[in-house]
Amino acid sequence: MKIIKREILIQAPPARVWDHITDPNKIAGWLMPNDFEAAPGKAFSLECRDTGTISCVVKEIVPHQKLIYSFHSKLTKVETLVTFTLTPEGGGTRVTIIHSGWEALPPEEHGVSDNFGEGWGGALKQLEAQIGAVKAR
Repeated sequence: MKIIKREILIQAPPARVWDHITDPNKIAGWLMPNDFEAAPGKAFSLECRDTGTISCVVKEIVPHQKLIYSFHSKLTKVETLVTFTLTPEGGGTRVTIIHSGWEALPPEEHGVSDNFGEGWGGALKQLEAQIGAVKAR
């Protein structure tokens, strides 16, 4: 089963990182414009400039620890899952993103996931930069 897994250690406590992955204005700063609301079952959209609207639904929330939402775009064609896990480590937080569900794609389309791996890696770097910029103020 193919999954995308990216992680980064951010020098900030889990509560600060959590704020940046659940506040729609902050999500727009490191990921995409959105109408996210941190409530299980809540549908929301991410607006990707390259692929258009991505439809999502919040599946699970464990404050300061875990956020899971579905992810469906015209590129993925199937519903996949994005899982953020926040783990305290030293004085910071290890942020792990797992994007799964790619096996639902037809075999000839499995390569679609490669673009998302690069995208999530870049998004984590932007998240880290955004949190660092807030901290430096």
